[in-house]
Order: sequence, then C-alpha cells, then structure tokens
Amino acid sequence: MPDQRELATAAALEIPRFVSATVLFQTAMAERLGISATELHGLQLVISGAATAPTQLARALGMTTGAVTRMLDRMEAQRLVERAPDPADRRRLVVRPLPDRLDEVADLYSPVARFFGDRLARLDRRQLAALLGVLTDGRTFAEQEASRLRSGSPEEGVD
Repeated sequence: MPDQRELATAAALEIPRFVSATVLFQTAMAERLGISATELHGLQLVISGAATAPTQLARALGMTTGAVTRMLDRMEAQRLVERAPDPADRRRLVVRPLPDRLDEVADLYSPVARFFGDRLARLDRRQLAALLGVLTDGRTFAEQEASRLRSGSPEEGVD
C-alpha cells in the first residue's frame, strides 16, 4: 500500500489528466449538440443557476458582455436559452434554459452522472467532506489564479 506522500503525489499528478479528460468530454458533448465548448459551459452555468444574468455569465466565463451577448444570440437561435426581463428588476435580464433541448443535454450527461453518482456513493461521510473541501478550495484557487493571470499580476509571494 502506498504511503501518504506517494498517494498525495499520485493524486496531484492525476488532477491535470482528469481536467484534460473532462475538457475532451465537454468538447465532444458540445460538438454533438452543435455548439461551442464555451456555449456549453455557459449553458451549464445557466442550468445550474450559477449564472442567471448576462453580466454573471460574462464574469464566470471570463468574457466581455458584448461577447456574451453574441453567444446568447447563438444559444437562443439553437433553442437552448432565452433572455427575459428580471421580475425583480425589469431593467435587468435573466437567462433561462429552454426545455426544448434540455432532455438531449441530460441524455448526454447521464452516463457521467451515473458514474460519479456510483463512485461517490461508495465514499463515507468523512471522505465526501474531504473531497468536497479539495474541490471547493481548488475552484476558489483556480478562480483567483485566473484573475491574477488576466490582471498581469506577478506570482503570489514573488516581488
């Protein structure tokens, strides 16, 4: 049985491989749907409720609001989303997924969802909490690093 250091090294080496395989899957899914990988990413953000306004989408995707407007035009033409007035503030828009193609998207995701559901069901509460912590911290760190890289800031800790 590998020791803790060996396991940590193996896990660290697996992360970029996992990310790469996920990108390949997302690209194949986008191709199947006839949209770009960025449009699929935007659709996922809208479906999950993580970004329901064009400005939120722009921020989450690292795009300008103009680029997101053009992307949403294409996604509306594909019957994936719609823009509607925000009921809380009619000066704003909300982006909502349309049911037209959600079944198609869900069908394409279902094998992955089943796989991860089965794998996660095997973990105990402590393991799930640890995994969630790593994923949450990793997401936060990646978002911070993306901002740092875009701003041209030097690496943290380097003068």
